[in-house]
Amino acid sequence: MWHESVEKNMFIKNLYTEVPQLVDVDISEIKIHDEGDRVSLIFDMPYFADKPPKKWASLGHNTVIVHLDFFDIREIMIKSNTNKLRGSIDLVKDIDGTVLITVTGKIEAKIKAGVGMIQSIDGYCNQI
Repeated sequence: MWHESVEKNMFIKNLYTEVPQLVDVDISEIKIHDEGDRVSLIFDMPYFADKPPKKWASLGHNTVIVHLDFFDIREIMIKSNTNKLRGSIDLVKDIDGTVLITVTGKIEAKIKAGVGMIQSIDGYCNQI
């Protein structure tokens, strides 16, 4: 599963009985930082957590947003011809330990990083 390829993944495992695949998710941001040494990928999970914190339920949250950061960037390619960013995200660890990130859909991206980690996970009320 994708979450096993990144560090600090305990909270996402605790939110879901089975962490969902990232198929056709809303992507809020793909940011390149520090002259290309770090890339952030921020997206909504495909469905709300089955074991959310009580605080999220009391606040009316219905969407989980995840912020991933990737460091020691070795390759990056991003292509899109739309302003609505949706796509399927695949993360795997290569044999040499690098993280390979592939985004396909309305946005296409390929990133090869030395390490990836979950920076934050939060809930919010998505007014669709």
